[in-house]
Amino acid sequence: MMRLSKVAVALCFCGLASVPVQAETNLSSQLFINASNIQQKDQASDIEGWELDLKRFYLDFSHQFNDKWSAVVTTDVQWRRQQDPTDVWFRHAYVQRKLSDDQLLQLGVAPLPWIDYIARKVGYRYVDPSLTPMNQFAGPTDLGVHYTNKNDNVSYAVSVVTGGGFKKPRVGDSVDVEAYAAWHVAPGLDVAVGGYRGARTQDKDDAPKINTAERFNASINYQIKKMRLGVEYVHNNNWAQVASPVEDAKSGWGSWASYRYAPKHSVFVRYDTTKPSRRLNPSYEKDYVQIGWDWKVSPYLTLAVVGKRIEESSVSFDRESNELGLWSMWNF
Repeated sequence: MMRLSKVAVALCFCGLASVPVQAETNLSSQLFINASNIQQKDQASDIEGWELDLKRFYLDFSHQFNDKWSAVVTTDVQWRRQQDPTDVWFRHAYVQRKLSDDQLLQLGVAPLPWIDYIARKVGYRYVDPSLTPMNQFAGPTDLGVHYTNKNDNVSYAVSVVTGGGFKKPRVGDSVDVEAYAAWHVAPGLDVAVGGYRGARTQDKDDAPKINTAERFNASINYQIKKMRLGVEYVHNNNWAQVASPVEDAKSGWGSWASYRYAPKHSVFVRYDTTKPSRRLNPSYEKDYVQIGWDWKVSPYLTLAVVGKRIEESSVSFDRESNELGLWSMWNF
């Protein structure tokens, strides 16, 4: 993997050197900030209070070398209530080659196919990520080689990655593969499937590879200018049990709907249900409900009033959490 990466980097820079340069550099940032009241209840405690969260602070740097070559770097920081600020992560750090109007090749830490696709369908990322990343079924970006082909009938993408994620990138003893394909059945209507297979760097050094981490995704969704509707399914096998003799699985469904009733205003609702540990704790269930109203105040600011409810239950515990507040997205 490392040798292949070095060769690919060398080819990239050879390509950059062989074409006329029409350089263009852009710097931008995006912040997700919310102020909310959370009421948490379980058998042992009862917590309530208003606080601020800096859910995400992205700093984006992009450089267009010419009409074919570009580079992107995105830093990522968060500061959640009752926690210290995170380290500075490199969410994106890749060189991109435009092969044609439909095809892209990216080398480095770049978006993985499924989450990148489904996040654009669900929308409202500044409130919460979609089903798969929110419940730790997968990560959004990874280090590797990424190929994308998008056209009017079928779009697909394949990533060959290390499996270590973007927060603490590392290389294991094997490579992982993620892919997705979407059939554009009619204008706005997609049927999509995706999958992942690998070791997620859990076989690094002397760690044995006993199991293989696998994920399957499927979605049917409809998106036009004013409306979004969709449903997503995910199932994981041994996502954190590659080097463990104990096997586990988890699965979930997510559904969403939104309607933009005016140019700057929309309403949205979402419901997720998951089984976080189907084999080790089969009675454990988690339900998530989100409802909100969104206002695009300006090109720089979007606000949303949102209510959320999470219910978790198993034979050994019952927990519930209710949250109400103001979410915002700032673009500079």
